[in-house]
Amino acid sequence: MDGLLLDTEKLYFETRRDILAKYGYTFRKEDHTEYIAKGFPVTIQKLTQLVGDANLGKRVFNEAMDLYRQRLENGDVRVKTGAVELLNFLHQTHRKCYVTSSAAKETIIQTAEITGIAQYFTDFISGDEVKHNKPAPDLYLYALEKSHATKSETVVFEDATTGILSAASAGLDVVLVPDWIDPEPEIRQKAVRVLPNLLEAISLFK
Repeated sequence: MDGLLLDTEKLYFETRRDILAKYGYTFRKEDHTEYIAKGFPVTIQKLTQLVGDANLGKRVFNEAMDLYRQRLENGDVRVKTGAVELLNFLHQTHRKCYVTSSAAKETIIQTAEITGIAQYFTDFISGDEVKHNKPAPDLYLYALEKSHATKSETVVFEDATTGILSAASAGLDVVLVPDWIDPEPEIRQKAVRVLPNLLEAISLFK
């Protein structure tokens, strides 16, 4: 969801940057790339390493998430190009859609509801529900189990390296739509398609 359907990575970066600045720490776009699609436990761990104190690291995370939710409710997140069109098409052609995100389930559902895309999904599957988050295959293997889908009838859309590795390791076809960073060539080769936006994905199903 983050970075693929919604332009949330920008908001995650800005809120963490702003809270860290309050405590006297600099946080740049290049720093944020290490946090993308890693899940919240890893985010807390990295913030703790950055500030050098576990309590402060958790405080920065919590305050940044509070600020994230405030800005989310204020409409500061836009839906990515082609996302609604693709979701509408998949709904009209009776395909089941699932969000499989490294983020916490409460945040996933809240974000999807506020941005108006929740209606398109059969279920929301979170990194909280598996032992190992992306880039391990656990999340997608669990998604197959919950959806009762076979690998051959499943396609994954991802924007980040960890997600591509997760889907590919689970033996699934993955379509790459780059967002914050463009994955390295060896990662791009793991995708069955690389597209500039989700609008272009509609033709894959026709």
